[in-house]
Formats: sequence, structure tokens, C-alpha cells
Amino acid sequence: MTNDLQDPTKALLQQLAQLCKTQFDITISASKMQADVAYRNLVLQELSQLQQPDLDAVLQQLQQEFQRSTPIDEPISRQANWRQPLLAGVVALAILTIMGGVWWFNSTQPSAAPMPQAAVQNTAMPATASVEADEPKQTEAEPLFRLHGSNTVGEKLAPALLQAFLQQQDAQALNWQQGQAAVERRLDFTLANRPGAVQLHAHGSSTAFKDLAVGKADIGMSSRRITPAEVEKLKPQHGDLSKIGNEHIVALDGLAVIVNQNNTLKAISTEMLAKIFSGEVSRWSQLGGAEQPITLYARDDQSGTFDTFKALVLAKHGKTLSPQAQRFESSSALSARVSEDENGIGFIGLNYISFNKALAISAGADSTPIYPTRFTISTEDYALSRRLYLYTPTAASQTVKDFARFAISDEGQQLVDQAGLISQNIRVEQVYPINDAPASYNQYAQKGQRLSLNFRFSYGDNELDNKGKRDLQRLVHFMESNAGRRLVLMGFSDAVGAVAKNAELALKRAKAVERELTARGIPVMAVESYGEMLPVANNDTDSGRERNRRVEVWVI
Repeated sequence: MTNDLQDPTKALLQQLAQLCKTQFDITISASKMQADVAYRNLVLQELSQLQQPDLDAVLQQLQQEFQRSTPIDEPISRQANWRQPLLAGVVALAILTIMGGVWWFNSTQPSAAPMPQAAVQNTAMPATASVEADEPKQTEAEPLFRLHGSNTVGEKLAPALLQAFLQQQDAQALNWQQGQAAVERRLDFTLANRPGAVQLHAHGSSTAFKDLAVGKADIGMSSRRITPAEVEKLKPQHGDLSKIGNEHIVALDGLAVIVNQNNTLKAISTEMLAKIFSGEVSRWSQLGGAEQPITLYARDDQSGTFDTFKALVLAKHGKTLSPQAQRFESSSALSARVSEDENGIGFIGLNYISFNKALAISAGADSTPIYPTRFTISTEDYALSRRLYLYTPTAASQTVKDFARFAISDEGQQLVDQAGLISQNIRVEQVYPINDAPASYNQYAQKGQRLSLNFRFSYGDNELDNKGKRDLQRLVHFMESNAGRRLVLMGFSDAVGAVAKNAELALKRAKAVERELTARGIPVMAVESYGEMLPVANNDTDSGRERNRRVEVWVI
């Protein structure tokens, strides 16, 4: 009998292994049966004694396949003569059946119970049929850890981070396997000559917290911040996931709203966008343009780009996407279509603007329209920017914590840029004077540059948020690498409360950042307060007020 079994035989062996497991809780090794004739014959001989109809049917098919595939000149002694009962096998099976035991042909199973001593003494298995200690498992390797949640994070970024992290740990033979659903994958690898795997499920942000709650995930991926209700639900089991040790801002994301280059429109508010994409505003003349219908182009429902647009535009203003919108699986195809249609409008990632015109977006009537760039998304001044998160339990394994730390490291953030998202590595940008801005602000704009990070605060609080606490260390590294540059901190507030009180609060926040930097050996040249001036968002919403409460960082 040759060991190179044909596909039908392999399929039958796998079916046999599955049947044994489900019907009898017997674990056998299909691959060892393919490779080891003696092992295969022993297993088949003993299974034939069970006399179970479904099992006998598979055994009969296997016998026929073996007879067809056995070479004529093969020694009879090696042919499948497994219908003859073995007394030792019968005794072993009888004892195990009576004692409710489990027949373990694969001794490497992690949950295997020791075989009853009586069975050990009465099973005279030949050495050739025993399972070696290093035999590969037939079940999937137990995941090193499991990432569940956001499709925006899970589509490109998480795979890139996982591969780089495992390679850093000297893992070899990395191989992605597709799961039952399109958004389910497994990364197999070997580490120290042992098989391993990481599970990646990207069904959406809400599933991150649901799966953490029921123990199906070790890390949650989310394109929104965890809600207070989710924090409280998970706190007894996983600790406070809103704290800096558990919440990791891994990237920033931003969308561009595009129109044809011949369109005269330059800026638009998120509220008007919601009305346009819901179909409430359907003609360009309603925006001061030509007397032409507006053609809507949108990404499909499986797209993280659509998820972002839905969250930051449609849901924010209580709207849903018009059924008249043409849907695209590809951002490139959508962008190309807008470039061909003077009446078209669509939204895509920054990398896909191509031959179109990106509109400046304002969060409301009182905020300045801002164009989408990697810099304005990094500072989170752009209205259609958002944070992407990883959440890890307090009692997570060291490997899970190491992965989260890698994701926010300089190396991890370089992979964020490569994945088409916005990293948190610091950029330097020239800033130009602004009409109606304070004279001192425009003076700084003429001689200084702005860094691509803002420190943000909670309402009425001088406590930095979690991103700000990690940005402090990024800023320290930047200044250590740019000796001779001098820092200027500019504080801003929302418009809630008295003007003088807001100016005072903005100064206190800028001073709080100064103290943190000084304590780390980084001197600050000047601290300014501009209060509620120069808002970047609408003060009518909580999210808008939060974005306005900021400290900008400039270098001279």
C-alpha cells in the first residue's frame, strides 16, 4: 500500500476522524493514518469492532478505496487486512467504553486526559502504532491571541502589524488562512519549532466589546471610542478599558469628499453633506451651482470608508444614505467615475482623490472649513477625522500587551502610513496667517511651524486624554532629535461659558502641557492663550466642543 493516498481517500479519512470525534469522542490523526500504514491498520481494525452504521459505511468506502489504490505487486502483508479483530484492541475499547474514557490516538491534544491504567496494561499496541510526542496536531493551533472588531482596522492595518510583530519575535512560515466569513482570517506561523496562530475577525467595532465580554477575543479593534456603558459592563472582568493602560490609539483616519474639477463648489458643512447624501438636497442650484441634478457616489456597505462617513456625517445629523446613490466596492472606481461626471459627488480615502477636487469641510456655521491633508487629520482639525483603537484587558497576557505596545511604536506607526491610514509620528507643517486671527498668532505663523499633534482635554478639566499622554513622549523624542528648535504652546477652549473664563482655562491647559514637558527636560519658549477664538469645530455638539479644547504645538 503506498503512502501517497489519493484525494478521495484523504477526504474519507478526514470524514472518519470527524465522525469519531463527534459520535464517540475519539480523537484520531488523519494525517498519521495517511503517512503510517501500521498506525492506519491498527486504527481501522479497532474501529471496525464498534459496529456503528455510519462508521461502518465510511469504513466500507475506505476499504474499497484502498483496494483500488493498492498496487498489484505490493506485498500482501502490507495490504489493508484490518477487518480481522485484535483481541487487545477489543479489550481496550471495552474497558474505555465501560469507564466512560476517551480513546486518545493523538497524545499531543492539550486537553487529553491520561488513559486509565487498566487500559494501558491491557492494550498491547505495537510500537509502530504509538503516537510520537512531536506529532503535529490535527486541530488548529490554539491562538496566541484573538483580535476582533473594526473592519477599518482589521482590513489592512491589523494584518500588517501582526506580521511585523511576529517576525520581530522570530516567527517563521507565516501563512494567512481564510475563515468561514470574508472578514475572518487566521495567521499561522511557527515559533521555536512549534506551530502557532493568531485569529483576526473584523465584523465591526461593536463586536470588539461583545466578544471581549464573552471571552471570544483578547484584543478589541474599534473605529470609535468605547462607550461608558461598555466600560461599566466590562470593568469587573477586564478592568477599566477607558484608562491609558488599556486604551491604545493606533491610528487616525480621514475621508475626502470629492467633486469633479469643473465644479465651482469649494467648501461644505457636514450638515449639508448629510442632506445631500440622504437625497434631501438633490440639485446643485440649491448650493449656488448649476441647475443640474446631484449624482451620488458612495462606497458599499462592507467598506470601512462607508462606516466612517456614516458615523461622522449621516448618523451625526440623523440621516441615512439615499437609495439613489451608486455604490462602489472600489475607491479607485468611485474616484474615476466622479472625474467623468461634472454633477457627481463622492467620498473616498485620501489616497484616492486623483483627478478630482477635495472640498474643505466645516463642522458647522461657526467653524472654518478645513481641507483634508495628512497634517490636518493628524491634528484632528479636519472634521472627517477619527481615531482608531485597540483595547486590551488589564489582565491580558504579556504577548497581547507587547503587541499593543508595538502597534503604537515608531515602527508600528510607519506601518499605519503604509496601510493608507494616518500615523501619529510627528510631522512639521508650514502655517500661514489667518484673516481675523490675533496678531501674535499670525506672527508665529510667519516665523514658525506647527507640529502635527494637538493635546486635548475633557470639559472643564486640565487632564490630558489618553492620546495626549502618549503624545507627550512622542514630542520628547521629536525635540531630542531636533536640538535647537524652540517650542510654543497655544491654548484654545470651547465657547461654553464666559469669554474671560475660557481664556483663563485655555491658558491653564497650555501651562499643564508646559509642566509635563519641563519635567521631561524639554523647555518651552512661550505659552499663549487664545480662548474660544479660531474654533476648528462646531461648538453646538459635544464632539465639536471636545475638538476645540486643544493645545497646539509650534516650533520656532
